[in-house]
Amino acid sequence: MSNLKPPHFPEHPSSESPRAREELADRLRSFHREQVQQLGQSEMLKVYCRTLSNWILNPTTSAYQIAMLCDELSLVARSEDRDDWEL
Repeated sequence: MSNLKPPHFPEHPSSESPRAREELADRLRSFHREQVQQLGQSEMLKVYCRTLSNWILNPTTSAYQIAMLCDELSLVARSEDRDDWEL
């Protein structure tokens, strides 16, 4: 059984609020740092890949959301500002 600690996201944040989105991003960064410290970078990468694959295969995920995520992943992979997420 995994020792992953859930990131304590609100159940239904208001997507209309920029502040709520900033808070969610901060919580995700904090969750990422904690889990990388606990699991290591390669294991956390596996967690992200499995999660993304499950999300993409979920029939309620729209093709638009998938395309936007793939575009963002590609953009960040080519960016030099990736250090925000490192420990």
